[in-house]
Amino acid sequence: MRRVAEGRVFEFVGRQVHAGDIIDWRAGGEGSAHQLWRMNLHYMEYLEEVDDADFVDLVSQWIDANPPYRPHYWTDSWNSYALSLRIVVWMQQFALREERLDVETRDRLLSSLAQQIRFLENNLETDIGGNHLVKNLKALILASTLFKGDEALRWRRLALRMLAEELSLQILPDGVHYERSPSYHCQVFADLLECRLALGNDPLEGALDAALDRMAQATADLAHPDGGVAQFNDAGLTMAYSPAECLAVYGSLFGRHPVAREHFEFRHAGYFGYRSGDSYLIADCGRIAPNELPAHGHGDVLSFEWSIGGRRFIVDQGVFEYLAGERRRAARSAASHNTLCLAGADQADFFGAFRCGRRPNIDLRLWRPHAEGVVLEGSHDGFSNLPGRPIHLRRFEIGPHELVINDRISPRNERGGVIGFLLHPEVVATIENGRCVLECGGKQISFTSSLPANKEPAVWWPDMGTECATTRLVIKLPPGVEEAQIRFAQDHHNHERGAALSATALTAELQQEG
Repeated sequence: MRRVAEGRVFEFVGRQVHAGDIIDWRAGGEGSAHQLWRMNLHYMEYLEEVDDADFVDLVSQWIDANPPYRPHYWTDSWNSYALSLRIVVWMQQFALREERLDVETRDRLLSSLAQQIRFLENNLETDIGGNHLVKNLKALILASTLFKGDEALRWRRLALRMLAEELSLQILPDGVHYERSPSYHCQVFADLLECRLALGNDPLEGALDAALDRMAQATADLAHPDGGVAQFNDAGLTMAYSPAECLAVYGSLFGRHPVAREHFEFRHAGYFGYRSGDSYLIADCGRIAPNELPAHGHGDVLSFEWSIGGRRFIVDQGVFEYLAGERRRAARSAASHNTLCLAGADQADFFGAFRCGRRPNIDLRLWRPHAEGVVLEGSHDGFSNLPGRPIHLRRFEIGPHELVINDRISPRNERGGVIGFLLHPEVVATIENGRCVLECGGKQISFTSSLPANKEPAVWWPDMGTECATTRLVIKLPPGVEEAQIRFAQDHHNHERGAALSATALTAELQQEG
């Protein structure tokens, strides 16, 4: 929020609204088109940046204008998710400003807080679960440290009992949050760190600390050299606290700092990768989401992201909005990701904004780290509903100066398909005489394929509400063609020799395996 001559300006998810001095808490009217914007208005996280006068005014306006149980109250102002974020902000800001607030303001704020917390206690998002329910439980835990008495003790006991259950469900054995979004992983990691700080110890017999330890290592490994998260599933570069911010709090709390590893594997989440200096590749070879909560899952099985020289070269599509429609459909579609998609098909039956029916099974066939890279091979049956029940198999050969990808459709490709690679907007692609060169930040990558490649205009969504024009490299597989080989090689004096060695090793390994 910022002040202008005409009043206040709020900007969320790429949309700016001049609100004036009297806030319209139902800005945009009813309906879904601007619900996420309105929810951000009701989160009230902007209170962290205002002076005391604005703080008192905005809180007072909210209390006056938003009594519970008015029509549509549950869609934004008293939505349990929005409520959980708002009451945490109110409690934190009250603790910082309490001595500067008059008695009437303090009493009114605390009375409203108690009313909202009681409402939350009776409306926990057990139907949704996931990161929403963690937000709810964090709010109850923090409330139990501000308020005293039997009621506050009841909130704490309820939250701790449910948190113990959610930790075992939501934090996978490898440390990744089970919704498999690096952004939501950071959100949940930050929420659990706040719970731990508020509690002062681990009352869950070590389960909370153990979960935080595992999450810390995953946070370090799932970050690109630029410090931002990988964008698999619903994820944006600023949708959560950054990995560095989360790890700084973890370090101050536990006195240790996880180091990002050269080779990393998260078999339960399905993320595998290789980091060499300021270059980084991460691939998805796992389920799109937990079966009970596919809301944030995308068709990105066997997709990948690649940074070279500290810069992102190949990027995930990202997500622009949560409103059902063309952009939401594109964000989730396999055709928008750096993988193979058969014509007119998708890896899963995505529908609505957050729904998913049929979804693929994944088979990790090979994971082989070695001194100069990794070999990763996996397959999925996301197209097995088509005639012939085709399976997509992809093999990555990752070395210090090259990436070799082999895609295969088995048993046959009857309808044709497409393989796409979305380039970061700063990457310039030039195609001449069948050879493609990618350039960015002084780095040059040659791209060759067993099938012709073309450039197509595309967009990248680095954050909600943000769209950047870019380019997608596209390889078309005609019907009947079951295999494609792709090679990215850095401009390096030894890369030709390295490519020959990799090709020889790949051929020998394929022969050995069958």
